[in-house]
Amino acid sequence: MSYSQLSDEQVLEVLAKSHEAIVNILRYQSFLTSGAGLPKNDAALNQLIGANTKWLEKTRAEIKALEGELSRRENPPMKRRRV
Repeated sequence: MSYSQLSDEQVLEVLAKSHEAIVNILRYQSFLTSGAGLPKNDAALNQLIGANTKWLEKTRAEIKALEGELSRRENPPMKRRRV
């Protein structure tokens, strides 16, 4: 998706939802690794944590791209004046 096609409001909405999703997945991981979750040496737990970690990395990369798009909009490149 090209973030330049989104309005500023849409970019901010996606950023907020992405941050919220990261918080929720980190809480879920915390639960899984606590005594209430699966045993620490469980293969399913390791697969879940691995998948969650990959998803977190992708989401953080998306957040960085969205923040870059907002920054680009707020600070457009200056046009050079001919002297």
